[in-house]
Amino acid sequence: MSVSLFLPASHSPDPCSPVPKHLLAAFLFLICLAGEAQQVTIQGTATSYPGKELVAYRYQDYITWTRELLESDTVDKQGSFTLHLDVKAPTRIYLLCNHLKTPLYVEPGRSYVVDFPRKDSSRLLNQQVDQDGDLNIHPIRFKQNGAIDTTELNWLIIDYNLRFDDFWRKNYQAFVIKRMKAPLDSFSRAIHKHFATVPNAYFQSYIDYSIASTRVSTLESQNILYRDYLVNRPVGYGNFEYMTFFNQFFDKFFYQFALKPTGTPLFDAINQRGDLNETLNDLKPAPYMSNDTLRELLLLKGLNENFHNKEFSQQRMLQILEEVSHKSKVPAHRLIARNMIAAFGTLKAGSPAPAFTLPDKNGKLVNLNDFKGQYVYLTFSRSTSPTCLSDLKVLEELEKKYPLIHVVSIVLDDKPDDLKKMLKQNPKFRWVFLQGGDKETLKHDYHIYAEPYYYLIGPSGKLLLSPAPGPYDDLDELFYQITKKKEGKFKVGEW
Repeated sequence: MSVSLFLPASHSPDPCSPVPKHLLAAFLFLICLAGEAQQVTIQGTATSYPGKELVAYRYQDYITWTRELLESDTVDKQGSFTLHLDVKAPTRIYLLCNHLKTPLYVEPGRSYVVDFPRKDSSRLLNQQVDQDGDLNIHPIRFKQNGAIDTTELNWLIIDYNLRFDDFWRKNYQAFVIKRMKAPLDSFSRAIHKHFATVPNAYFQSYIDYSIASTRVSTLESQNILYRDYLVNRPVGYGNFEYMTFFNQFFDKFFYQFALKPTGTPLFDAINQRGDLNETLNDLKPAPYMSNDTLRELLLLKGLNENFHNKEFSQQRMLQILEEVSHKSKVPAHRLIARNMIAAFGTLKAGSPAPAFTLPDKNGKLVNLNDFKGQYVYLTFSRSTSPTCLSDLKVLEELEKKYPLIHVVSIVLDDKPDDLKKMLKQNPKFRWVFLQGGDKETLKHDYHIYAEPYYYLIGPSGKLLLSPAPGPYDDLDELFYQITKKKEGKFKVGEW
């Protein structure tokens, strides 16, 4: 049974009914589950990827989308892998291998058998960025009689998604002409009735907030959506569907309010004083901000969205985030603030370059520390990419012209032989080439989601430019300045 767990859209209860008791119970149940972690075992096949690293990860929060690597395994020669990880509550995780990622919902104490999708060149049109795939999940059967466990979370979600797909096909025209409210309300009542006896709390919230996201896309009244899904509801920080709706509902909300007369004090609260309490108070007049918890979460979302907005001071925003990370009464907010501080500081100029040890074309291991005391121009590329190859040919001349800078090229090829083939065809590429195609953790550490990509590392192992310009982007001038040691132009701390 091949299934996709990506949402076709979203869902909600009858907008005229009171807050459903089952949903409040669901969130309370999920909160209670957040106790001791239990092991989850995932056994699978990935027959297209023998020898490749397959990793399981989740997002620590859905504001910064910070990946947390849970476990990894190397697919063996037979195409098999096994993962063991611990979770405290139902969790949406992802399996990632060779730029292909697939979602899976795991519950504490469960075991899963899955088939990772085969390579499909017709779908992976751009093989240099992560693509979404469909995981084949084997049904879980009872040991006593071999019957399928239809209460398992993935099974329930698949069942719901098929029903929603059918509803969508029949009512797409109503969506186009903006008359979707009545059909969606009818579907919501029918689907709640059909699954009314299902005790799985996460699944009940999945239904509600997947439909809620659909209601956002139909441009339904914000006041109604707030009433039905946010007011008097616990915040589902770890719930993918809840946070998807939250992010849709409050998309660009912070900045749009700051531009209004009642919101302009936000600029002074942030830019002049960087004060958390003052900023939260200035947010209070905004619609839907009477709840202290929602207001602080919206502030975090707003700071995240606008960190690179030149109308706000980054230094003052970091000051506020530091205060949230230490003083917030909500543990999830402290985590989000820490992740934001890390995200805005990780791989920034002046921060340490992530370490790595990789084989060269002959299998000899090379460590980043081998270049300590030297300038390193670090490149991430792919032998089979025309764009990457074009850049490397320009880099060839610069590498000869500026011997003070050591070029290190990490090649993310699927097949190690591709690197050897490229070097044989380009004998003038005489600098260090390393094989990193199967190192998902390396790509994660350096935020490599597309190639080519470049960093400049200084003699003490810290990043000088992150990212650095490519060979076509004034790199000649940059290398010249380093060689001539015109330190006054660069104030990073080690030029």
